[in-house]
Amino acid sequence: MTDTKIEQFPRSLPEALSSVARLVPGYRGYAGKDDRHEEDRRLRAQVVRCLRESSQDLHRAVRGARFEGTPPGLVRVGDVARRLDRLAVDVAHATTGEATLLTGGGVDGARLELLYRADIAVAEGVQGLVAEVGAWVANPVLDGSALSGVETALDLAETAWRARHALLDPE
Repeated sequence: MTDTKIEQFPRSLPEALSSVARLVPGYRGYAGKDDRHEEDRRLRAQVVRCLRESSQDLHRAVRGARFEGTPPGLVRVGDVARRLDRLAVDVAHATTGEATLLTGGGVDGARLELLYRADIAVAEGVQGLVAEVGAWVANPVLDGSALSGVETALDLAETAWRARHALLDPE
């Protein structure tokens, strides 16, 4: 199978169905019980890679910046990087409850659609986060307020991940 980039994730289940042969992750992996774990693993691996790269980008930008003393935004950059790292760990180790939905023959179409939409939200949230980190890294201002776009995008990505996790582990 080929590897689809997170930014190429289909926007809806009907779109995915129309081009199912070229999609990974795609509906084929969600509908086929033998492929569910593999598709889920691939999506999570891409999300983790994006989060870790974004965290590393923040660290590199700070290391390359010239400043005297401790700029007010430096602590915020560290906080954001730690949140990125924590989210990456959560995504990488998310297994609780997923077996309930992603294995067995008892998964109905409505529940698969919810999972698929949750994965789209996660992919879009991480895509937006990567874009915000990239914009900040291009101009790493350490005045304390310049990270608000990154923090907002991270909030959205974390919320999307928590919603997906709640769908798979509703307890």
